Amino acid sequence: MMIRKNILCLLFLMMFSGMLWSESGVLSYLEGRVTMERPGSPQRSAEIGDTLVSGDTLYTDSKSFAEVALASGSTLSIKEGSVFNFGEIVDADSGSGKRGFFRVLLGNVNFKFKNLLHEPQIGTPLAVLAVRGTDFTVYTSPDGASMTVVSDGLVEVSSGDKTTLLAADQGVEVTAGLGLGETFDARKGFVRYDAFVKQALEKSDSDPIGSLNAIAEQFYEYAQEGKFYLDSWNTNYEEVQKTRSQIEIVREKNGDEAATEFIQNSMKPLQLRSLDLNRTYRFNFISGLYLRRYVISSYYIRFRTMYLTNTDNPEWQKFLEAYKDVLDVYDNQLLPFLEDEDL
Repeated sequence: MMIRKNILCLLFLMMFSGMLWSESGVLSYLEGRVTMERPGSPQRSAEIGDTLVSGDTLYTDSKSFAEVALASGSTLSIKEGSVFNFGEIVDADSGSGKRGFFRVLLGNVNFKFKNLLHEPQIGTPLAVLAVRGTDFTVYTSPDGASMTVVSDGLVEVSSGDKTTLLAADQGVEVTAGLGLGETFDARKGFVRYDAFVKQALEKSDSDPIGSLNAIAEQFYEYAQEGKFYLDSWNTNYEEVQKTRSQIEIVREKNGDEAATEFIQNSMKPLQLRSLDLNRTYRFNFISGLYLRRYVISSYYIRFRTMYLTNTDNPEWQKFLEAYKDVLDVYDNQLLPFLEDEDL
């Protein structure tokens, strides 16, 4: 994995040296207890004025609230009981070479986008949103289910191989095992996050084994997609190496101008494809990591608490067995493909 990562860093520097993603985030307001975690560092109390960089995660406690201001003038409102990851992904189609990628891992986040230079994407444990609109809210419940509600503009929601386009006053849910649901009327005042969470938890409580099995299936999907694109990346890398070895041959035979044209027409498309394939396979493996970290752990804590004084209960034993099975899927299918800094 280290060799592949170093090569991709080299490709990125060759293509996008000196370019930065156009968006940056600053914590512009907070109430209550809000903590921030940066990869490789312990959690600390967040403060107004803190700059968010790719990989940072914000946690809002009960009766807490945070607002993030982006350089474009856009705002992200992170409600109580939320876990929000501020990130970016490589994107060859963007002028900066990167695209914003924000994850609503738990809770309720409202997005108001303004003057976008390049539309970001939003992720939940089970879905991806392509932003074309200006005002929408993403809700994620402890079981990983998500609900997207659009107030203005358009938002494309994808889960698995299904996609739907939401317009103003429309919403859609995504749940483990069932995937993308039907579009519903989401006029202002008709949607409540607490009711969504209650319904999701009631569903998981009624069939905890089925819920765990659905997550195991999701792990398999992430693993299969990730491995497919990783294999494609390896094949493309071999093409990059072969093509690079021909540059000097072209230069010697036909001169510098021909070599420059060869790089532009033959080498650069392969480099761009490498970046795109890297983005795709990494997305799948990291999505599995977040599903493990924020959803599976929540499941365990919830049901462990229910049977805290009755650990011999057959229902708890069945749950524990299913829980271990789903962790085995994660450990065997996804964990080997994660980088050290992911964990």
